[in-house]
Amino acid sequence: MDRQIVYSGQVPQTTDLLNTNRQTMIALAKLCADLFGTSTVISGLGCVPTTPTSMSVTVNPGQIYQLANVDGTPYSALPQDAAHSLLKQGILMDAQSFVLSAPATSGYSQNYLIQAAYLESDVNNVVLPYYNSANPSQAFNGPGGSGNAQPTTRAGQVSLQLVAGTAAATGTQTTPAVTAGYVGLAVVTVANGQSTITNASIVPYPNAPTAPTGGFLAAIGERYSSIQNVAISSTLSTAALGALVNVTATGQTVTLPPASNCPNGTSICVTYMQASGSTTVTRNGTDTLAFGQGSSANSLTLNPGEAVQFVSDGVGGWVSASKAPSFDLGNGFDFATAVQGGTANALYTPNISKSKGVYLIFPYNTGWTLSNAAGSYFMTAFGEFVSGSGTCTSINIQQSGAMSYDQSPLVLRITSGTATVRFGLKNNGSTPAGQGTVTITPGSNGMAFTSYRIA
Repeated sequence: MDRQIVYSGQVPQTTDLLNTNRQTMIALAKLCADLFGTSTVISGLGCVPTTPTSMSVTVNPGQIYQLANVDGTPYSALPQDAAHSLLKQGILMDAQSFVLSAPATSGYSQNYLIQAAYLESDVNNVVLPYYNSANPSQAFNGPGGSGNAQPTTRAGQVSLQLVAGTAAATGTQTTPAVTAGYVGLAVVTVANGQSTITNASIVPYPNAPTAPTGGFLAAIGERYSSIQNVAISSTLSTAALGALVNVTATGQTVTLPPASNCPNGTSICVTYMQASGSTTVTRNGTDTLAFGQGSSANSLTLNPGEAVQFVSDGVGGWVSASKAPSFDLGNGFDFATAVQGGTANALYTPNISKSKGVYLIFPYNTGWTLSNAAGSYFMTAFGEFVSGSGTCTSINIQQSGAMSYDQSPLVLRITSGTATVRFGLKNNGSTPAGQGTVTITPGSNGMAFTSYRIA
């Protein structure tokens, strides 16, 4: 940051102190931009009912961080600087109340929007003493003895507005659009005949750019900046960066903001926690969506309990850092199958078609007969792809004495949208290879595989 230099014996100048103030403001604004980014952020400013309840609501103290000119008008003796912008802080020290009225028509309701913006004002006007060169012992009141009061503070404030919507039949009323330069804080719904406003009438404005509770530094690591509920198909804004976007209705499409508007490394997490159905997360325009192992697509479907985190490259694409469903081994059973009867070096299960994901496949030894031609000495349980792409591990099993329920699982990872797979049991380890056989009596389920989806 810049610092003003003054010297002993120097005649003090008005601009010395003014430049110190401006330089300090610039330094703090740049620090805020590094911490918060340059999009508008609000902290506090919660809308609550009055106590006791009435037909008024109160906006609690808080702050807004918003881009504004360094100085849109001259700052005393310093000229205006409208060529540069800073992330300025507006402060609301005391709660502010608004009075609302219920619609007069029976069966009607009305939505009120409360919105906020940064406001810079020159305030605290005082008649200041000025030096009188003609009579130094008698100070002027105001410049040139005019007696005029002058502002003594350039205040960064929060401008709050209440915007009334149009009353309409309950359920059809709409919320007014946010005024350019403002951000929505809350929507208050009032019905005909209503005499008090409670918490049930107040909801946060959708996707309000709220700072995390406890501050940004407290949110590093384990906390999202906010939870943003999405009930209808919509395009996210940069206000969703760092947030957990919770889709609350099935069949909706969530469109990511343009990656070019989102700094490199910033992320958005989308989750779908409904009991059934699905939601779709899609790209914006021609942005790319990249997933694991080099695959990509234009959209991604989330099933119940699944979440995905996308990280912006800051240019024209998003990388999926993770896609985590809430499956667990206690209730995540997916399918079971068994090796078909016969005699061969390797016997297989029927083909199974599954969607993209990660599965633990547990083999169960329920009895087989071996032919140890050429000295084969171990069995192998494995999985292989008939179509689609992915990987599957294998395990070796001793020929005799293998315990039925203590086999290590195979890990099946399907990277294509869908794949057809099968599992097998092979008499392995013979020299030369492939000489030993395994026999399973049809209908005996001599080797079964049980699957649990984990991702």
